[in-house]
Amino acid sequence: MPRRCAILQGLCLVLTLAGLAPNTFAQAARHVFYLATGNTITTYAVSPANLVPTQVGTPLTISSASFIGPITPAPNDHFIYVQWPDANGNFSLSVYDTDASGVPQSTPVQTLPASGWQFLIHPSDQYAYVMQTTSGQQGYSETLYLYDVDQTTGALTQNPNIQGTYGPDFYYTESLVSFNKAGTRLFDDWSVSFDHENNYNYSARSVNTSTGQLGPDVGTIFAPSNFDGVDETYFTQNLILDLHNDGGGPPSVLNVYPLQKNPQPLFSCTQSMLNACGAAFHYWISVDQKYVFLPESSDTVIGQIDVASKQIVQTDSIPANPTLYFSPEDRLIYGVTGQGVVQVYQFNPANGTVVPGGSTTFNSPEGYELFPAVRQ
Repeated sequence: MPRRCAILQGLCLVLTLAGLAPNTFAQAARHVFYLATGNTITTYAVSPANLVPTQVGTPLTISSASFIGPITPAPNDHFIYVQWPDANGNFSLSVYDTDASGVPQSTPVQTLPASGWQFLIHPSDQYAYVMQTTSGQQGYSETLYLYDVDQTTGALTQNPNIQGTYGPDFYYTESLVSFNKAGTRLFDDWSVSFDHENNYNYSARSVNTSTGQLGPDVGTIFAPSNFDGVDETYFTQNLILDLHNDGGGPPSVLNVYPLQKNPQPLFSCTQSMLNACGAAFHYWISVDQKYVFLPESSDTVIGQIDVASKQIVQTDSIPANPTLYFSPEDRLIYGVTGQGVVQVYQFNPANGTVVPGGSTTFNSPEGYELFPAVRQ
């Protein structure tokens, strides 16, 4: 037995059971999540020893907010960006700096009017993108703005160059989807959901990582549609994943495509390949983009995306059907049940398995939302 484990035998045993090597203690101690209930944000830190979440610091209450909308932690979690509406439905975005435990401070660094905003931060933490939707006599219109992020304060400054305009249209709207892992491409969607019909037109634009400026739209890459059903799409570094279901029709199908224009499926995961592929009406993808999480009747199946053998291979499962939230560095998963329980799971991206850790409970009859982060 190494000397450090002979001296700290109990600690090493706990860390081993939790699946965390002793030299990762400091890194794991920074795992936090923000639980938004009503107009209050409560910060929880997750112990690296037993994966038990514990409230830290004083909850932040935004007195003017009717409720807390989306919270976007900066990639290093030094700042969080909180969207919230007032009693009249006017949205704002407030920037809060956080302490070493990830707890937001009581006074915002900056507050901006943010009605109609969709907000994304670039993985580099240097830029943010805002898609603002407005409505008028000609329908819906969108404008895409670039903001520079102050690395010291987290404050946002709008770049004078408009990145794009869309519409007007009475039915279709433009939205931001996600970045690729390298932050060199931004995916977007021109879509409509009207009279039982759902149509999507996914495209992409290159990102200049030195300036944040976007290149021209490459045109439609992928265009799924359904009737009274669902098409839930994720973009990975090399793949397009689309869970397709026509409401009231046959079971769902998870189609795996190459990331290219007008692709044909590399393979399709049907119910005969994996029951969860046919049973799921929504799903999640791991941060490393190698696994899918597919809810079925009694559990949530974890499946590896095996392109070589053209199949989804089950690696483990999570009991019941909690709503899942994924830590940005792919080590922890938070499962929330309807009974107000947050269960922490340690995820092993090497083999797609999970180990349950600790849990905490909360009471929020008005609803909740959870936002994971890792404080650097």
